[in-house]
Amino acid sequence: LCRPWSVNEMTNRLIGKCAVITGGGRGIGKSIALAFAQEGARCVITSRHIEDLVATAAEAPDGSLIPLVCDVGDSSSVEDMANIALRKLGKVDIVVNNAGVHAAGKFVDIDPEVYLDLYNVNVVGTVRVSQAFLPSMIDIGRGNIVNIASTAGLFESPGQAPYNASKHGVVGLTKCMALELATTGVTCNAICPGFVDTPMLDGFAKLMNAENDALRSELAKKTPMKRILQPEEIAHLALYLASDESAGMTGQTIAISNGMRMA
Repeated sequence: LCRPWSVNEMTNRLIGKCAVITGGGRGIGKSIALAFAQEGARCVITSRHIEDLVATAAEAPDGSLIPLVCDVGDSSSVEDMANIALRKLGKVDIVVNNAGVHAAGKFVDIDPEVYLDLYNVNVVGTVRVSQAFLPSMIDIGRGNIVNIASTAGLFESPGQAPYNASKHGVVGLTKCMALELATTGVTCNAICPGFVDTPMLDGFAKLMNAENDALRSELAKKTPMKRILQPEEIAHLALYLASDESAGMTGQTIAISNGMRMA
């Protein structure tokens, strides 16, 4: 249904652009990084796991992806990453806040500390990275911030209270950022994926004591289109939001969920 980019399909939509993509070593972040690189962008990709970053960079055109270890849950780590990224890229036109963590379980059983951990990465991590690059974006009078939220940030679901609450936070944050940045030339939008075939889904299966294939099959049945999204499908949307084609769009939360969320 959706194929990765190839060099022959390159349309140069991001030629001359520089991007930072957090959580860029696997899953959705990896697909976004490869899509951006194939469209001509130079990107810094970050993760806590250098091996994932190096493997992703090896799949892209030479020199287009620069791996940097960063923990978005740590202010010093983000500051160090931002300084290196700006030095290596010279500027940053695009920030994709994709790094995130997940937790599941019954509400009455989940320690409140779990909420703090998820908020620190999913919400405050988005704040840290965005604030690190916004001054340079505002200086050049343009930029695109793409926050990867979730359909969990648009409605309720059982067994995921900390995750849902944090993704609702990302959605609200996106709108506030967009409003305040509206006159600066910087846009801010959020993508809200439904069920995506990524390593995070494997982690969810483990938390729910379910087999990976069985969980995927069950989740697919819950969608009108009866399937699971592929990471490349999210990358297509991120590419649009990062390009000049979406210049008039800001403060939007766009669901891509195989019809699971239609409003």
